[in-house]
Amino acid sequence: MLLATGLCHAQSIAEQQDARAIENLVAAGSDITKEHDIDFFMQLPDKARAESAAKDLQSLGYTVMSIDERRDPTDWEIHAVRRMAPLLKTMTATTRSLEAIAARYGGNYDGWGTSVVE
Repeated sequence: MLLATGLCHAQSIAEQQDARAIENLVAAGSDITKEHDIDFFMQLPDKARAESAAKDLQSLGYTVMSIDERRDPTDWEIHAVRRMAPLLKTMTATTRSLEAIAARYGGNYDGWGTSVVE
């Protein structure tokens, strides 16, 4: 299976998680060559940095759905969406990009999710 080969080449834990998520989509009947509405999540330490990271996401074509305070004023979550095909190469590049944005603002990239598209 082609995706299994991709998993072996995934370098970071996040990239391995991307490969597993894609394998799960395929197993559930999703056509990963079709565009999906993919949800992305990022945690930031304060509202100002969350807003700055959100602007970076918007400049890259993401739609920011929300910027919400979670447990306390030092825990803010960005939920952004982008329509794209969840192919391994694309998703690992996206993960690297979003990890870099989160790190720039002292936060963490928390991954992605999507529904099955047949």
